[in-house]
Amino acid sequence: MKSLILSSIFTFFLSNCLIADTIPQLFEPGTISDELGNRDVAISPNGHDLFYTLQYRSGFGYSVIMHATRKNGKWSKPEVADFSGIYNDLEPSFSPDGNRLYFASSRPISGSKHKDYDIWFVTKMDGKWTNPINAGSPINSDKDEFYPSVTKSGNIYFTRDMEGSDEDIVVCILENGKYVEAKSLPEEINSKGAEFNAFVDPDEGYVIFTGYKRPGNFGSGDLFISKKNKFNKWQKAINLGGAINGNGLTYCPYVSPDKKNLFFASSRGIFQTPFEKRMNLKELKLKASSPWNGNDNIYWIPVENTVILK
Repeated sequence: MKSLILSSIFTFFLSNCLIADTIPQLFEPGTISDELGNRDVAISPNGHDLFYTLQYRSGFGYSVIMHATRKNGKWSKPEVADFSGIYNDLEPSFSPDGNRLYFASSRPISGSKHKDYDIWFVTKMDGKWTNPINAGSPINSDKDEFYPSVTKSGNIYFTRDMEGSDEDIVVCILENGKYVEAKSLPEEINSKGAEFNAFVDPDEGYVIFTGYKRPGNFGSGDLFISKKNKFNKWQKAINLGGAINGNGLTYCPYVSPDKKNLFFASSRGIFQTPFEKRMNLKELKLKASSPWNGNDNIYWIPVENTVILK
């Protein structure tokens, strides 16, 4: 019954919003994007595995990492990932070779009461993921670290709480097999406000991130892109535009390994008051239990229809 209801709502959404390839669409409605909060897509380089975050914000809230596999061209019913489900875990991200999965977690380090979010990783061995390992210093600090993005060079980009400038996007460069101290990306990307959740192209040619409450934003937080010029310098970031950025928070950008699709999370919804007609209780519950109820969900759009390739 629930799947039938979701299908009818999706049909309504398509017919009334003139969905086209140039307009972001809800990703796997009813299977991955549902009435709860969903975000943070990560797809394995071979396209077989998908991880994302299920985040429930009511009360104290929780976040867990979910896992689905692709079979016969369809994603399976998601389950809680083997290494998640106890602590607050979120923001999975594959290494370019697919052998590691990085994520942020508030789980304690052995023998301590951990007080902030760190970056952790699991490694795939014999088809199974190992126990999570803390990435350690200098990646982690006494501040919160979030949203890891690892490149082919081994450099790791992530979000860190910063004194005097809210959150910044930073990078730890891998030199001679060791990471150097984290450094904030330049003012072409970071500001005195909050910049966070950056996806970095594995070849480090561009970065997509959220700029929060910037002048000219379409919503509270918008996606921006900065590309490197021929001198390997980051250029001034530009807004990805109103088709992608809604009237709420748009964040968690991710480009699929085949570079064909841009994914992101958004709190946009299609149900707003005043309604066109008086709603009864059954209709109100239907709206509240749909993927378009205003909770965060995952959207996608072909890369060829964005400014990423321009």
